[in-house]
Amino acid sequence: MVPRRCAIVTVWLLLLRTDVTPAQTLWQPFRFGSADDPAEQVQRVWWRREHQVESWGGASLIGAHWRLGTRWIFTFVTRSLTGRLDATLRTGLYGTYRADFDSPYDALRLIDFLRYNPPRHRPVHLRVGPLTRTRLGTGHVVDFFNTTTAWDDRTIGLELGWSDSIIDLEWFVADLLSAQVAGGRIGLRPFFWARDVRTQSFTLGFSYVRDPAFRRHARLEAFNVDLSFNTLRARTFALMPFVSLAHYRHYGSGLRLGVSFQSPNFIDLMAFQLRLGLDYDGEAFLPGFVGPFYPVHNLQTRILDADAYPEATRYAGVALNEARGGNAFFTEIHLLFPRRFEFWYYFRRHYGTQRLSTFHLRLFLRTRELQFQTGISRTGLDDFFSLFQKMSDQSWLLFEVRYRLGRALWLLVHARYTFERLRPAADGTRRYLVQRRFEPMTGFRWTL
Repeated sequence: MVPRRCAIVTVWLLLLRTDVTPAQTLWQPFRFGSADDPAEQVQRVWWRREHQVESWGGASLIGAHWRLGTRWIFTFVTRSLTGRLDATLRTGLYGTYRADFDSPYDALRLIDFLRYNPPRHRPVHLRVGPLTRTRLGTGHVVDFFNTTTAWDDRTIGLELGWSDSIIDLEWFVADLLSAQVAGGRIGLRPFFWARDVRTQSFTLGFSYVRDPAFRRHARLEAFNVDLSFNTLRARTFALMPFVSLAHYRHYGSGLRLGVSFQSPNFIDLMAFQLRLGLDYDGEAFLPGFVGPFYPVHNLQTRILDADAYPEATRYAGVALNEARGGNAFFTEIHLLFPRRFEFWYYFRRHYGTQRLSTFHLRLFLRTRELQFQTGISRTGLDDFFSLFQKMSDQSWLLFEVRYRLGRALWLLVHARYTFERLRPAADGTRRYLVQRRFEPMTGFRWTL
């Protein structure tokens, strides 16, 4: 209860504080978590308050079973709050898909996101909903963390971010109602008073991540220290070398070195970040372990090998205590035109005796007639050419297209590569199996 009370006090202090200076976003071109997610930037202009209702109907394929599906979406924008509620019902010859409403928690799962709209020049990010792209610092421990990987078991979490000329605060909780993974980072700029922009940028970050859901002897605790600074005098671009040291308690440690070329507002049009880095991983250490697959691959949860199941129980991926270390080189490109377009590419090539290369892609496009978004995360890869092979058990996919057919008539195509929960193994290991979904629908969208 103490951490929850501290979190509530922290939120109120940040929201009520008035003596705020504009954030030094040159050092942080993309704000924490989903703050810059264009799919959630539904307000066309800052002064306009409007709501949208969407009603969809069509087919739903989950696994091997077709059903009829209906989906209702309500998006709203008020002075202090923006949000989206999303409800789906599926039924057919195989019966109603009960996973949509088989527990009281499913009422909370109607929340796609709820975001606080702070006054201008108040650098606060407060969001409630499933987490989809959470990263702490350099991403050495928490990177692309996603609580929707197992869609039917998605949890409603919280993101809180604050940034000004002196300090960065980042904090997340995977689930507001139960004890699950949570973590935070504090970034300090001790030379904020300096006139030289390079000296101002010196940032020292401390991160801590903990998952209390496990037994005491298997509890996950991670510590991370990172250091970065700008080497350019320009106030438009930043070239920032960084170093990060991370350690999992009772497990292993890793070192990350890299450089980032970035701008938060290039010619008043876009934000971009280009990153290159090297990882030196010790035994029992996996960079970005708290990532998109953490809900289905952690200290007590594993992904089943679909090719072997149910004849045999074989797990996909490498457990944390089985990691044998190695080196890696990663590249990242992130381009953002607010509300309209995003391209986010990340590939980490692992050099070692295990298949630990990782790939992430986020792509979004919005026009008057079309909205397209896709997200892909894959791990357990050998090299870059493994991306052109079929999706393995360690893969997650979101694909969604909305296309306007008429004035209010739209076409929706939605697909997911997700996971379903099975019965635990005899030793208590929670098990997940790959699940594929495909839902083509048509519907109407009304603006209120």
